[in-house]
Amino acid sequence: MKKKLLTILGCMTFGSAMAQTDLPRVEVFEAQGAVFDSIPGSFVQGVSYNGEWAVGHGTEYTQHSFIWNRTTGEYSLITGSYMDLAYAYGVSNDGTVVGAFCKDVYAKDDSLGCMIPGIWKNGVWTELPMENKFTPVEGLDASVNGEACFISGDGAYITGYIKSPTFIRNFYDETGELIETRERVPLWRPAIWTKKSDGTYRLERKLSTMPTGDELQQGIFSRYGSSQDASVISVVADHPTGCRSPAVFVGGELIRIYGKEDIDIWSEETQYFYDGVSVTVSPNGKYVPGYFSPTGDSSSDFAFVYDTETKVVEELEGWAAATVAMNDGALFGFDGYIGNALYRTADKSFNGTLADYLDLYYGGYNGNLPQTIFSVSGDGKTIGGWYAVADAIGAVSYPSIVVLNGEPNAEPDHITEWKNDQRTVLVLGNEVVAPTAVKVELFSAQGTLLGSAATDRIVLDGTQGVVIAKATYEDGRVEIKKVSVK
Repeated sequence: MKKKLLTILGCMTFGSAMAQTDLPRVEVFEAQGAVFDSIPGSFVQGVSYNGEWAVGHGTEYTQHSFIWNRTTGEYSLITGSYMDLAYAYGVSNDGTVVGAFCKDVYAKDDSLGCMIPGIWKNGVWTELPMENKFTPVEGLDASVNGEACFISGDGAYITGYIKSPTFIRNFYDETGELIETRERVPLWRPAIWTKKSDGTYRLERKLSTMPTGDELQQGIFSRYGSSQDASVISVVADHPTGCRSPAVFVGGELIRIYGKEDIDIWSEETQYFYDGVSVTVSPNGKYVPGYFSPTGDSSSDFAFVYDTETKVVEELEGWAAATVAMNDGALFGFDGYIGNALYRTADKSFNGTLADYLDLYYGGYNGNLPQTIFSVSGDGKTIGGWYAVADAIGAVSYPSIVVLNGEPNAEPDHITEWKNDQRTVLVLGNEVVAPTAVKVELFSAQGTLLGSAATDRIVLDGTQGVVIAKATYEDGRVEIKKVSVK
């Protein structure tokens, strides 16, 4: 699942931005021309807090990065690194990019070289301070020294992870008793860089938002998100046997959301493995979405959102992963089966696909919507992710950005009626069932009749999206229910 999130983890011609009053309600931006040809297998990784910028990079087919600008609506490649190899993860309100770039340090015969955390601005990469700078160590991958993965809107904070210079790793049980000490193993630790008055960045070695001592050496790294003030950071925390917990740092405290106890992977009496990731953090630090797999494979994935204030975990039925949380608790994610991006409003009145939400509340869209969403602006109006297309080498992902102009439509009267009149119409398996009804009908959200049955049930096979089930009874009573079908 880690690979899935890291690697997965619409059509229009671009020109000058139109006046705000002339903008369509929903704009879908896709890469075009030479940029499109240069970034197969790519996705949007980060959207700026103000929604004016987005960045991302390729994975399986290319390691080129790109940046998108709202004013022009265009994508362009991020250059300036060795062989233009780079990973772009985050971007600030002024277009400053953070990520990792290839510096020709150990490069021989056009090899990868050395990937180091850095910032990019105006075509130039600048390295960020590290503890273990360019030092090849036995057992460690010399080509990667860490990554900068998030930058706050104002550029004051950057978070990510780096190699630690300490090569002794202690493991403790839940009571704090030392289990064992290992030497010369791959070590990572979360990193925070803070902006100085001269515009450069300082690597913080001891902050209230970071634990100190051996805990830093226990396989903990942050490749995902942070609150705007860097006080809450989403991380992955490894156990000695390799099981990975979705976790979060809150005010210096490491909290394993799931997987608090290690599993003996060599014992036949226990499950073999589990895996999970805390993907991002809401800008205010309150919500941490993610996924957990009790058996370590996609068949058991489920989504969750953790509230750092109440310390309550909510599990989301029908979601494979929750990837973005907003300050008010609205959520974005995906279903994991047919690539549907999911959206749930803060008041939970809508919980379904992003496509259905745009149809109902914005009047539709044109283009390829993101199938998986990785980053959203602070106001929820700029949404970045990827969509898949089939070509000669199989399904390949490309970046997709959705911009919502204006507020959603008021809830249509018929939607309100459907919500208030959901008493006896049930969805059971692949059927809509209305006990004692004499007729059941299915309608599209626009009112088109999709099917009718002169009985108390009707099969949903072949129907997808949001549909309306209408049950008619012998006494003339009618009941209506909105149904979301996958």
